[in-house]
Amino acid sequence: MWPESNVKLFFFVVFLNTSRICAPITWPVYRSMNISGDIMLGALFPIHERSNRSHECGRLQEEGLQQLEALLFTLKKINENPKLLPGIKLGVIALDSCDSTTYALEQSLDFIKGFIARSNSHEQQFMCQDGSKPEFRDGNFDRVVGIIGGQSSSVSIQLANILRLFKVPQVSYQSTSPTLSNKEKYGYFFRTVPSDVNQAHAILKLLKKYRWTYVSIVYSNTDYGNKGYEKLQDLAPAYNICFSNPQSINIDHFTDHDYDIVIRNLRQKTNARVVVVFADKRTTRNIMTAATRLGITKRFLWIGSDGWSGRNSVVENNEEVLEGAITISPLVRSLSGFDQYFTSLTPENNKDNPWFVEFWEEHFQCQYQALQDTKWSNKYQHWCSRNKRISQDNGYTQTPALHFVRDAAYAFAHALHDMHKDKCGGKEGLCESMKRIEGAVLKKYLQYVRFTDENGKTFGFLPSGDAPPRYSIINFQNRSDSYTWTNVGHYILGEEGEVSLELHENELRFKQEEPEFPRSFCSEPCHLGQRKLQREGDTCCWLCTDCAEYQYLKNEYTCRDCPWGTLPSASKAYCLPIPEEFLNFTNPWAIGTMGFAGLGILATIFMALVFWANGDTPIIKAAGRELSYLLLFGIFLSYSMTFVIVAKPTPLSCGLTRFFLGFCYTLCYASIVTKTNRIARIFNQRSQRPCQKPRYTSPRSQLVITTILVSIEVVITIVWLLYDQPTVSYIYPTRQENILICNGSDKVSYLVGLIYPFILIGFCTVYAFKTRKCPDGFNEARYLTFTNYTTCVIWLAFLPLFVLSTSTTIRAVTLSFLFSLSSSVQLACLFAPKVYIALLRPEKNTKETVMSPHNKSTSHGQSSSCGQLAPTLLINGGYATGNNSGFYNNKLSVENTLPVPVTSSHLVTTMPNLTLSTQEDTQKSSVTSSSTATFCGDNNNSIIIQNKTL
Repeated sequence: MWPESNVKLFFFVVFLNTSRICAPITWPVYRSMNISGDIMLGALFPIHERSNRSHECGRLQEEGLQQLEALLFTLKKINENPKLLPGIKLGVIALDSCDSTTYALEQSLDFIKGFIARSNSHEQQFMCQDGSKPEFRDGNFDRVVGIIGGQSSSVSIQLANILRLFKVPQVSYQSTSPTLSNKEKYGYFFRTVPSDVNQAHAILKLLKKYRWTYVSIVYSNTDYGNKGYEKLQDLAPAYNICFSNPQSINIDHFTDHDYDIVIRNLRQKTNARVVVVFADKRTTRNIMTAATRLGITKRFLWIGSDGWSGRNSVVENNEEVLEGAITISPLVRSLSGFDQYFTSLTPENNKDNPWFVEFWEEHFQCQYQALQDTKWSNKYQHWCSRNKRISQDNGYTQTPALHFVRDAAYAFAHALHDMHKDKCGGKEGLCESMKRIEGAVLKKYLQYVRFTDENGKTFGFLPSGDAPPRYSIINFQNRSDSYTWTNVGHYILGEEGEVSLELHENELRFKQEEPEFPRSFCSEPCHLGQRKLQREGDTCCWLCTDCAEYQYLKNEYTCRDCPWGTLPSASKAYCLPIPEEFLNFTNPWAIGTMGFAGLGILATIFMALVFWANGDTPIIKAAGRELSYLLLFGIFLSYSMTFVIVAKPTPLSCGLTRFFLGFCYTLCYASIVTKTNRIARIFNQRSQRPCQKPRYTSPRSQLVITTILVSIEVVITIVWLLYDQPTVSYIYPTRQENILICNGSDKVSYLVGLIYPFILIGFCTVYAFKTRKCPDGFNEARYLTFTNYTTCVIWLAFLPLFVLSTSTTIRAVTLSFLFSLSSSVQLACLFAPKVYIALLRPEKNTKETVMSPHNKSTSHGQSSSCGQLAPTLLINGGYATGNNSGFYNNKLSVENTLPVPVTSSHLVTTMPNLTLSTQEDTQKSSVTSSSTATFCGDNNNSIIIQNKTL
């Protein structure tokens, strides 16, 4: 990177040589306007048109001259205001840019030389031969502190690139390119007009309001046109606007033939009757001239950007083509007092403006004697009269947007005024601190400047250096055979970001013979739920096709399937979740299962109460009270599980279901296995060791054994739950169903907790078979076998229904009925007969009946699994078999070795004609019989002899 001093020296040498090369050119005649002042401003205006032929400049244009005069008019008011910059006069040096980037850069050489000379006066890099400081053109350029201009964005960009090197602030009055909002690159650039970003929004708002959805666009291949087109393209989808057939115009190389091709291309799109033209005024005039040349005067409605909005130079000789055009312009207000000022000017009283005589010749189409021939004035045949005056009658109209020039001048004036207050303490005139004004300091004052603009609003630059976004909407109308630009509305972005588009629709008109605006669309908007199928070759045209039943519109061109568990909304713009379904308490099936389970719970409680009330009767004792209560508790849990299964699936309810699914069965059948195993061991051991008591047959032992068996299932279930934690999920049997279930409940693995209970059922069946010949009070083989077989049949019947069914309702109801039916079978087979005897047949609730043999035809001495059926004496739970020993005179003497006395009420005999006597004092009993028997005692405190109770 070069040091800044070297860069400035480079510009000095190169630009000096360039100016010498251009010196021989006779047209345009080099002119500049210099009005001296204490502080000087530079200015650049497009006094002449741009020319693409042999010369840089073309004809003089009134617009540029009016803008220059607006600056002079404003500076005069500033200098006459004693409260603004007291004692300080603002001067200006104005140059002609010819609306050309290269020519404007060449003209700005004088400003650059002045900046270098001013820099040299402080750094002393250059010196004259006599030792004095060099000055450029009497030093006026050295005192320029800021530049007003240029008009077009391309000129302003080139100028801003140079001025930032010398830290000179620049305020443009009409450049709107978004590129200039980049403060990192153009930190010294400001403008009194808004950026084209806001203009693009305004144009699209207008198109949307009138439903012009299919629009052609023409733009100039410049920074202004390209940026505007890009912004319109970026924002168009949000407004449902489609720009078709874009036409880019190279302003340096296009000929009349090329412009004719542009018009023909636009005409091919028969449905696109609205054309947006985002270009400068010269390019737009060439487009309209081509349309006039081809006779296309009533075909299009033109929508214009601010580059040519309200410009009479564009509509001249193209009025029929442009009639009805609508353009967007930064908020238009007439510059107060300017009409009187400008119409009072004559070549005699306006000597300061070197281009005014040339304007006079163009305006009145005459030759002014005191001016040398210009390139165009020699065709005028008569001399200009000194009595001529500018007026509306001879074609004068105030150029729109002159107030932006005024705002640029006032921005500098108020920034300098604020600096003067800070540095000079309010004293009149320039103090020593302001004799050298640094551009970086002036820039800071410009950033925070505030003043009242021509609209009566407070003006201030945005952080981007842009003006607040305010636009006028102008309609070019034919009124009584005269064409005029008419303000028909405005577009304003408020301070809080709210957008306001106001149109006076009753004042808008298209053509005199066709007042209504034409439609501009390629295809009708699609109905709700339809997507656009684009036609080949034109992205703005489409066919409308319906989305499928379960699809939604991802965008206007694409249909997508809604995810499972959702359905498309009525507009098909999005998918809505399907309300979740589950077996709740109001479902008829659920009510039926809960009713059945409720009856089962009541029956279980009833039987538990009966067992408790008759706990000391033989029939209840023989059933094993402790294990029976445990079995009843398991049945109660089985019935209660129905309410958990029917409840809304949650991780808790799912976990409870999986835990108690196997636990309930395990609790029931572990109790049954323990009880039948005890009976089998007792009656089997009496035949092998008649006087030895079996181990682990006490009630406490039985509860411990049952707990161990149940704990195996608990461990299995807990490990299962930790490995596969209970959660909920959704299933979708159809596209319109969204069913909430416990995760995995629709799989066979959900029943893994039943494996262990079914093993216990197998053991129950084995022990039921082994105890089939025990006394009636202990023999439950038939009931257990029926219970087990019924349980298996129930599961074999319902399991396929549970596994194969796709209905969660059926699966839940099936599982509930499996619990309830199995529990009901256990109640009916294992408890109902005992409750029946205890309540309705108390005469059978005796020890003799309980101990009656299951198979009465069994002969004396026959062996069975329950021991010998020979006369047996049960003493305190022990057994003795007859063997002809211990009898004396038909009396059997039994010694009770237990600590508890044995009474006759505890004796039951199976031997006919057997008498029993008891001697409580000696704790001995005597039995008289024709047979002999041996008796053993245990700790049940009773003596029983089969078939006879004494």
